Amino acid sequence: MLETKQLKYFVTAARCSSFREAAQVLYTTQSNVSKVISQLEDQLGCALFARSQNGITLSSAGEKFCRQAIPLLEVLEKLEQGAAAGSGERVRIAANPSSWFAGMFSAFLSRYREKEICFNIHTDTTLRIVERIHRMEDEIGFVYVFPEHRAQFDYEVKRYGLHYEEFAHVPGMLYYFEDGSKDAGKSLEEVRLAPLVQAESDDTALFDSWSVGGRPLYAAARRPAVTTNSDYIMRVLMEKNGFANISAASFAGGSGHRVSGWCLERPSGLISYGALTNSDHVPGDAVKALARFLRERVVLNEADHAPTSAGLADGCREAEKNKEEQKI
Repeated sequence: MLETKQLKYFVTAARCSSFREAAQVLYTTQSNVSKVISQLEDQLGCALFARSQNGITLSSAGEKFCRQAIPLLEVLEKLEQGAAAGSGERVRIAANPSSWFAGMFSAFLSRYREKEICFNIHTDTTLRIVERIHRMEDEIGFVYVFPEHRAQFDYEVKRYGLHYEEFAHVPGMLYYFEDGSKDAGKSLEEVRLAPLVQAESDDTALFDSWSVGGRPLYAAARRPAVTTNSDYIMRVLMEKNGFANISAASFAGGSGHRVSGWCLERPSGLISYGALTNSDHVPGDAVKALARFLRERVVLNEADHAPTSAGLADGCREAEKNKEEQKI
């Protein structure tokens, strides 16, 4: 008898065209993915993939099986989610890794008193969240969309019949941890020399083309010293080891850590932030309440595409105030 796990591993590998990338999506090892697929092939009595040094491709039998497996997997996952919700509602949320979102979700929970609800929060890249919303693995996804990725993002949203509600546009930001024992924050020159810690899923294009006050942030291409999928590790390296981080600018009222930074610009424009949902699914009350809670704290100024009443992080505002005084 076929198992949901076998179908999930097969469909993920087929979509990724790689056992290695499928393993990353499934949070397992490449050898485990290969083992599960091999067992499935033995069970079916046919090869589902053609394997070569260049990767994997679906065989003719694999293509036929994939067309049947995708809708079957969606039905099985919905049945499992429904059964899990039988003893209490399960709310599935996806989001890009973000200390600001973590702080806002904490504030939301302190106000949302509905009982018998289990919130499941999955962090991932924007395009993987698109896939998850399409497969209805999550009810809503809160994502940042960089301008370089906007065309692909819009294509995938249209392709899958999803809905994206834009909350705000934000600039980039070079973050550092502010030592409260010092009289003043670090200079831009100090932060520029700091090693970078970044999310392991960050696009390498993220580190190029940034400028401060119209001048390049780095004279040459810069790459991170550490990559991680842990916000906690990132924060510790920034606090204890003096690392810096480049990402989208946060809004006020975030994680509560003493993090400041410098606003960054890039020729391609500002970064979009918003909520992604599946048009075929009506979000539950808890999801609607969370989206409304975040939306109220992220106000989009249509005139200049900048967050207004919620505002950017204090350090970003301070950087704008003082940048003329700094020598780049």
